[in-house]
Amino acid sequence: MRKTGSALLIDRRVIALVAVMFIMNIALLGSGIYVFNNSFNSEAEDFALKQKVAKELVDYNRRLARSLGVDTRSQVREALSRFNYEIDLATNLDDLNKAILANGSRTQERILQEYEAKQKETVLSLINQDPMLKEMDSKQRLTVKLSRDQGVSLEPSNILSKETLVKIAETVTIGESEQDLIVELEVEEGRGQLLMPYNPSDHIRNLTREIDSLRVAVHELRTRSGFAEMTGAGVIVKIYDADEGYTSETIIHETDVRDTINELFAAGAQGVAVGNQRLTATSAIRCVGPSILVNDERIAVNPVTIRAIGDPDVLASGLDIIRITLEISRNLSFEIEKIDTLTLPAYSR
Repeated sequence: MRKTGSALLIDRRVIALVAVMFIMNIALLGSGIYVFNNSFNSEAEDFALKQKVAKELVDYNRRLARSLGVDTRSQVREALSRFNYEIDLATNLDDLNKAILANGSRTQERILQEYEAKQKETVLSLINQDPMLKEMDSKQRLTVKLSRDQGVSLEPSNILSKETLVKIAETVTIGESEQDLIVELEVEEGRGQLLMPYNPSDHIRNLTREIDSLRVAVHELRTRSGFAEMTGAGVIVKIYDADEGYTSETIIHETDVRDTINELFAAGAQGVAVGNQRLTATSAIRCVGPSILVNDERIAVNPVTIRAIGDPDVLASGLDIIRITLEISRNLSFEIEKIDTLTLPAYSR
């Protein structure tokens, strides 16, 4: 069936809108890639600018959802909220990049999926208003196909009135960049309901997204647990023996190292390395004669170097009590350096 003049006008407007939105998308992504691949004066400025670009991606997807009329749908709102939340939750560039990779394309796909669902619901609503449908006694399966070239077609062809097909053609529009819309329905007792046909391509795509999401989650768990490198802002702590110290009270012990590490974790450290040894849940710190062993590996002493990733100001503040205690009661030297970018090694044993 051919479309009316008003339907063609609506088509052109919607097609133009979708085209403009996709052009904006390409431009925005292009600018985002440019920003993400250029260096800036400082780590803080770099993170702030990239976070702004990430927020603009969220705003773009929110505008796209609004233009397609699906911004109030729970699935879309949840996807947008999750994207925005994970950007706010990121404390360093690594976390921010993961948030964008995990949520960027997924959010837009969810918007387009909900738009397609909305179109199908509109078709179903129009069909359920057809008086011919209400006269059907037996169960019947219908397939409505909306094509850019051929308009609206129905199988079987004699179930609905021509007026209903015209309403569908005038109300539901297929943009130039979209595939044909196929709506499967089952009619029983004069009322239709949507059927969800099995689509192998969609199933594979969903499984791929789930696998990608699991990979991100596994990498995050490995990073947090110490079995993968971790990068971010943090502090470097160096503890020295007292000047010319050689007695038990004037040299560093494993308890001093453990107490310092406990204070760092209490202050929100995401990862800690002592010497070149990354700490895990099973790491041991102990003295063997004059040496300190971490993960059963001897580390350099005087100074003992501890690196921790987290908010540098909070970590440094959390070490005030133990620093003062060691300096006053034991004459040990305690240095804290705040670092914008720090990399902790992975646990290697």
